Formats: sequence, C-alpha cells, structure tokens
Amino acid sequence: MGASIDGLVDELRDAARELDAAVWRAGLSGRFTSTLRSRAEQERLYRAYISGRHPFPVAAPGFSAHEYGEAFDYLVAPAEYQNDVGQTWVSWGGEWGGAADVVHFELPGASARAAARGRDGAGDVPWYVNIASSLPFGLGTSLLFDFLGVPTAARANVSPEQLEILQSIARQQGFRQ
Repeated sequence: MGASIDGLVDELRDAARELDAAVWRAGLSGRFTSTLRSRAEQERLYRAYISGRHPFPVAAPGFSAHEYGEAFDYLVAPAEYQNDVGQTWVSWGGEWGGAADVVHFELPGASARAAARGRDGAGDVPWYVNIASSLPFGLGTSLLFDFLGVPTAARANVSPEQLEILQSIARQQGFRQ
C-alpha cells in the first residue's frame, strides 16, 4: 500500500503536508498509512474488508477516492488525538471519515466523485462488486453476518457471490443506504 503523498492531486498533497507538519509541531507524531492506491491494492483491501479482516471501511474497487489521488489515511499517535486532527482537517475545509473511519482524510466531494466514476466504469468491475458497493458504508460485513446468523467459523470462506446473496437478503430486510 502506497504511503507516499507524491501521488495525490496537487491541492490535497499540499494540504496533507501542512496537516502532517501541524501534527508534528503540536508534539504529536503522525504517518501516512495509505495514499494513492492501484486497482489491485483496492481489490486486496476490499476483499479483506468484506471477509472481516480489515478494521476500517473499504470502498469497492473503482469507488474509492484513494484510487484517484483524492484521499489519504493518516494515523496519529497518541491515538486519543486522532479525532482532534480529524476536526482540524474539517475546519480547514476537508472531509474526514469521523468515527466510522478515523484515519480517512479527503478533499471535499471526493467520495461522491469516486462513486460516480465507479458507476461510470461499472463495466470494468465484476457484477458482484457493484452490488456489494451498495451496502451502507458504515455497515460492517460482520454485522450483516451476525444479523443473518452466519457462524463466525464459516465467515472466512464466504465467496463474493455468496456475499452478494447475503447483502440482497439484508436489503430485503430493510438495511438501506
């Protein structure tokens, strides 16, 4: 996963540098954990997320602002200052993942632009990714499995096609975006 801010779009790269400098000036430490991602990186992270092996939400391939250089993930230490840094980013006019994705920082409107690009390029991704990307971003797959009564031991072997069926059932039961 790339952590160099060089691949970010200009206006985000400059703001990311300033945020990092402000964190260090405040006596904290910070590091970029993910910046521009390739499609392969996004696919790997998404597979980990839908199988319950990734702690933060991950957009489906083609639908992530990271793939377009408009987002970065940034980790602050001590961790209790992560929210303060996120609020600083918001006060500067950026968008932050909040409680659902505390490490995620992006340009205003970046997620909406990425979603539109993902829909426009929907032919480039498997059909089940398009279906899965409609799941509410904050609704973790493990919650979906709990709701449907899927045993924990069986979750590691759920195929994307099976996940799509489970998501369809969840939508029928009232889980909506």
